[in-house]
Amino acid sequence: MRSGPRWGRNSRVRGVFSAAALCLLLFQSGYVLPTGPGAVGSGGSPPDDALLLTFVGDIMHHDQNAAMSDYRRLYDAVRADLAQDDLSFANVEFPVVPDKAPSGYPLFNGSVSYVRAAVAAGFDVFSLANNHTFDWGPAGVAATLRVFDELSEADGIHHNGIRRARMAPIEPTVIHRNGWSVAFVSITALSNVRGSAPYIHLVDYARAEESESFLALVAEWDAAYDLVIIGVHGGTEYTAEPDRRKAEFFRELVERGADIVWGHHPHVLQPVEIVRTGSSRKLILHSTGNFVSAQRRYQRPELPLGRWAPTGDTALFSVRVSRMVRPDGSHGAVSVTVLRTPLLTVHEDPLHGFVPRRFGSLLGEPLPLAWRAFYLARYAVTRSFVNNRRESFVALKISGPKK
Repeated sequence: MRSGPRWGRNSRVRGVFSAAALCLLLFQSGYVLPTGPGAVGSGGSPPDDALLLTFVGDIMHHDQNAAMSDYRRLYDAVRADLAQDDLSFANVEFPVVPDKAPSGYPLFNGSVSYVRAAVAAGFDVFSLANNHTFDWGPAGVAATLRVFDELSEADGIHHNGIRRARMAPIEPTVIHRNGWSVAFVSITALSNVRGSAPYIHLVDYARAEESESFLALVAEWDAAYDLVIIGVHGGTEYTAEPDRRKAEFFRELVERGADIVWGHHPHVLQPVEIVRTGSSRKLILHSTGNFVSAQRRYQRPELPLGRWAPTGDTALFSVRVSRMVRPDGSHGAVSVTVLRTPLLTVHEDPLHGFVPRRFGSLLGEPLPLAWRAFYLARYAVTRSFVNNRRESFVALKISGPKK
């Protein structure tokens, strides 16, 4: 397997500030950023048998988010997008224990109504394996599983990341859409509380034995299902580039059969990578950042870079998945394409708190000059990430026709 390209930081920083200066000039001349779903990237109509998927990062439960009077406001900027796809994926970074009071960092606990707002907005596939899943121990994990099972029964959502029984094997959640069988698995490389491994999908990919065992499972799922999506919670927080071992593991997942690797945990965006394996095109989202959070509460407008500034910027990754059809009518190679990536930023609304907003919509409104300059700089950084897609090539160790 050949590793992907090296990604330089200095050239990106220079490009970011050049783009920010251009954006400032455009806004001073009255130019307004496009706000529609095709604002960044190119769109297109998927074939009849294609799948349209949307991926975002972490839905956090900070105290400021929990204090909102109407959780539906969190999703106003994306509701229309989520209504157009086949499946929308989000990472729920908190347990849900109804008999405990809601709480924020460091021991999270979300309410059922908080989750229901995400479901009502259009999210229907949830990753539950992360470093906070076990915040309230085995009872908290069991309560969270019951809540999401009830939502699955009532609203048709899907979830993965919590074991059905102590020491139960990691198994995919199988989703059937538009003639596709989709295997979705959520794992985490870390947990904040010891003793969580028997209860959640904990895979420490830094350990060779654990990594290889999980990769063997991925190869089995690749042979059994049309599409394999692996959500991975791991890596180094607040870094714009994936650490070496995480990047290697993500490419190993693709090599063994994953079609999409969806990363989260760093709380900031990391690069998008297209991986070519023979005639297939696969996708690695190294980190999709935060989606709902209040981490930007520490932010000062005069510091558009630094630790906290990137935690408020994010994107909707709209992805089309198609497949070749052989002369005999059977299905061949899978191709994954990023269609568009609308850019969003968390804005502290005086009425509704910390809510994601489209950059174009927000910058079209009156803002104090310092905050306008801040959001222009953040727009330039975010646009740089989503437009600067990498490509790499791997040789498959295990290959075979999709079922």
